[in-house]
Parts: sequence; structure tokens; C-alpha cells
Amino acid sequence: MHRRFDRVEDAPGRDSGQSRGQVPRSLRSQGAVDISFRKREGRSAIDRSFQSGCLRMRLPRAESAGEAPCAVLMNTAGGVAEGDRLDLRVRWGRDTLATVTTQAAEKVYRALAAGCAISTELTVERGARAEWLPQETILFDACRLRRDARIVLEEDVTFLGVEAVVLGRAAMGETMRSGSLRDRMRIWRNGRLIYADTLALDGDIAALTQRAAIGGGARAMAVIVHASDSAAALLDPVRDALADARALAAASSWNGLLAVRLLAPDGETLRHDIALALSALREGRPLPRVWRC
Repeated sequence: MHRRFDRVEDAPGRDSGQSRGQVPRSLRSQGAVDISFRKREGRSAIDRSFQSGCLRMRLPRAESAGEAPCAVLMNTAGGVAEGDRLDLRVRWGRDTLATVTTQAAEKVYRALAAGCAISTELTVERGARAEWLPQETILFDACRLRRDARIVLEEDVTFLGVEAVVLGRAAMGETMRSGSLRDRMRIWRNGRLIYADTLALDGDIAALTQRAAIGGGARAMAVIVHASDSAAALLDPVRDALADARALAAASSWNGLLAVRLLAPDGETLRHDIALALSALREGRPLPRVWRC
């Protein structure tokens, strides 16, 4: 299968945001993956695996018998920088169960002008249980990133997704003082938009994140979204788990959705609090192996 990803087509009900049209023309590094899962002999398995450019997918050996597949995405370029574009497409076929994660934290380096773009499109078919658990994205000073996630859900599905951002590596004495981040997430269920979230930071990032209404001094943040018929029932277990959070954490539920928001002073603290929430949402199952390395 050969396909070039110049753009990701509109998902049902999606608005045509400007972020999709602002892709740099001259690309330093371009990567695309298009993978899908299907039920085979009663078990979930990889159905399609297209990979091009700097993006690759690997399927590690299961840690235990009968374990659902966990696909690991990796960027062989070592990060994204000026003019780069990454396009990711994942489809969970009917009644499948699978996790998709990343080998390591993605790094976004200093931009010269237009910056870089990461586009993600996830489709979950009826009866499937999908987990989208990439590790955090680390933003370096003066970087410019446009990230767009589009998630399309059918009936009777369970979806768990996380997106995390760290503004510089505190352990290395790094700070993201300036730059630009436009981070969008849209979720549709049965063709209807049910969740829309946009974070836009531009200019003096250090000053903006000091504001109480934006970050309150936090240098790391995450949103976790769970969509299922049992979302409301999971709210109390998630809140109980977050009682041990080391930083700011809050959870709410409405209309078959559960959302968790986290703010932390650094990436290590953020990962600790993400693990607490995911443990409750994944019914105590351990995080993917790459998260524990």
C-alpha cells in the first residue's frame, strides 16, 4: 500500500481550521504512519501497516499470553524542527482492543519561521476498545508547533486518550521562554461533535503560563479523555486515585465523557499524576512497557 499524506481529510462534522492550511512548503523531514487493527481468529491483530519517511511502527512481543497488541510509534529523526510534518492515522476495527503509544517523548526544537506540524486522525469502529497513549511532547525554547488531533467514534466504543506537553526539561535547567503552540483536539461520536479543546500560546510563553487562568506557573500539562457508556461510573475512582497527585489535578464527567486535566511544575511530576489517572481508567493494568523504561 502506497499513499502520500499531503493533508488529512475532514472528519465528520469537522470545521476547516486554519491550522490545517499552514503547513510549511519546504519540508526538512516528513513522516507518515497509517495503521489499523482487525479481529482475526477471535483476537485483535494488525491489519494494515503503512510507514514512510521518519515514522516507524513496531509491535513488541506481548508480556503475557492473551495480551492485546500494543503498537509503538517512533520518530527516527530524533524530534521535529523547522519545516517538519508528521501525519498519523490509526483505525481500530470493529470489536478490536489495542493500544498505540510512542517509544519516547517527542521533542520539538527551535523554529526559524513557520515551525512544524503534527496531525493525528483516530477512528474507532463499533464495539472497539481503543487506547491512544503517546508519551509527552517536550517543547524547547523558541519552537513553533501546530498539533491537531481528530478522533471519530462510532457507537458502543471505549476510547482512552492522553496528550501531554512539557515546556522545557526542568532537570536540564531548560525553560521555554518564547515560541508558539496551537494544540487542538476534536472528538466526534456518531457524526456529532462532542468534545472540542484548543490551547493557543504565542509570544512570551513564560509570562503567559504564570497567569492563574492559564498555568499558574506550571511548566507541564496534560489532558486525558475517556469516552464510553461507563464514563460517569469511573469518575469517583479517578478522583480517588488523584488524591495522591503531586500537583494540580481535576476530573469531570458529562454525556458519556470523562476528562482529566493536570498541571505540574515539571515532566516527572506530570508523568506520576498521569500514571495515577490511567491506572484507574485502565482498571489497574500496567502502563505500556515503554512508559516504564
